[in-house]
Amino acid sequence: MATKTAVIIDDEPDITTYVGTFLSDNGWSVRSANDPNEGIALAQSEPPDVVLLDVMMPERGGLSTLIALRKDERTAKVPVVLVTGIQESLKSDFGDFLDRFKNYHPDAYLQKPIEEAKLLQTLDSLT
Repeated sequence: MATKTAVIIDDEPDITTYVGTFLSDNGWSVRSANDPNEGIALAQSEPPDVVLLDVMMPERGGLSTLIALRKDERTAKVPVVLVTGIQESLKSDFGDFLDRFKNYHPDAYLQKPIEEAKLLQTLDSLT
């Protein structure tokens, strides 16, 4: 079986390092970027099995990045997991907000801090 690949896009180097190391330890091949534009380029140059995408980033946010990935034919069908620090009480409102992005809807979203078991379960369901 081929190694599954992931691109992690998050402006916090600690997050990309932590999640990247965790996924690598679990058999994934990981590339990461701390800049959304670099992350888009990584995903487009060699489309991964999944993209983990932070929502709140300076300059270009996660939703804008998601739309850019969905609009490009190379990455349009790559599953995208939005990773958010939005508090638990706001989850339903955030889900309603995401429903407005019908053509650009993410495949899943995870709450920060990321629960490792939930991350693996989500990725297994998408790949």
